Amino acid sequence: MKKYSVAAAMIALSMGSFAQKANLKATDNALYEPVDLAEARKNIEPAMSHPETSTLAKTFNLAGKTYFLSYKELANGSNKAEIKDYLIKSTDAYFKAWILDQAPNEKGKVKPAYEKEIKNKLTQLQEFLIGEGNNCYTSQDYKGAVALWTKYMEIPNSPAMAGTPKDSIYNDIYFFAINAAMLDEDLKKKEAITMMEDFKNVNHKDASKMYDWLYQSYIEQGDTVKAVNTLKDGIAKDPNNKYLFGSLINYYISSKKVDDAIKYLDEAIAKNPKDVQYQIVKGNALMQAKDYDKAISAFNAAIAIDANNFEAYSGIGTVYVAKGQDLYNEAGKIPVKQKAKYDAAVKTAKAEFQKAVEPLEKAHSIDAKNFSNLQMLRSVYMQLNDGAKADAIQKEIKNL
Repeated sequence: MKKYSVAAAMIALSMGSFAQKANLKATDNALYEPVDLAEARKNIEPAMSHPETSTLAKTFNLAGKTYFLSYKELANGSNKAEIKDYLIKSTDAYFKAWILDQAPNEKGKVKPAYEKEIKNKLTQLQEFLIGEGNNCYTSQDYKGAVALWTKYMEIPNSPAMAGTPKDSIYNDIYFFAINAAMLDEDLKKKEAITMMEDFKNVNHKDASKMYDWLYQSYIEQGDTVKAVNTLKDGIAKDPNNKYLFGSLINYYISSKKVDDAIKYLDEAIAKNPKDVQYQIVKGNALMQAKDYDKAISAFNAAIAIDANNFEAYSGIGTVYVAKGQDLYNEAGKIPVKQKAKYDAAVKTAKAEFQKAVEPLEKAHSIDAKNFSNLQMLRSVYMQLNDGAKADAIQKEIKNL
């Protein structure tokens, strides 16, 4: 009984092997006129998983053809799910076909049979993956766009394309894929972050954007340590990136960590003593912390580097305005009966507004069309009851 069972099993295995090889023949025939893609898919899919045919390059080369032609049959159709599926399956099948085609034979020699064909098909697939990814993006199927664009990116990185230069638009597609992932609520939490961490080191005009996007992503996740470190890394790579630097300082200030902000600024200034922007940012940070005297010192340090720096002069004027406003607010708390004390407090406040005139006028001479500076200057003249000059500035504002 046992011998019969073993024999029966051997016969069944042999018949299974024969059936799968017949499936390969049937698939091949179905891909020629008259093409029957449903028949091709029905035959090739069991062959892809059967032990006797799943190790053959021919099996997966046929699978790649089948899925590619299935995509082309559906192209521009309404079944977007199958369109995506066939393109991805075709690409993966050709990847597998390449690996098997490059494997040594029983004599230890590599004799590929489909090398040229596989490379040509993968090259063609790149165009379709990009195009259908764009269609998905346009229709707000961001998951589909990411799936297709990242599959496109696998092709030039695959063994089949080793030694072949990447397309000039490769990094552009990478950037678009990240953008799509950021627009999908599921992908933005993990996949987008992984891609951005990689892309920030790529030689691309938008690589620096990754630091800001990552910062925002980590903030959303509540990981402030990674958020802050990301900004610091970005600034170290691009010291002139005012946006990243501003985000870091704003984070420290909004977190009531002004000392950390100033400490980081001082380190940057020590390394770059001639960089006027660090002094400007320091002055603004100190002003927000109401450390007015030190803020003025920072702006003056900027002027020592650049005698015609608009931001420094406007910053000094803004500091005096802030001081004057604080003093006015304090004056408002003085009881009505203490008129002499109130008048003295108002006079002190006006003195600060008067100090703001010269630096704000200097800033105006450097940039006569800066809206914020004009508004500040008009406000100062009104506080000083100089209606004529306030009106003149108002005319300038209207003429902008």
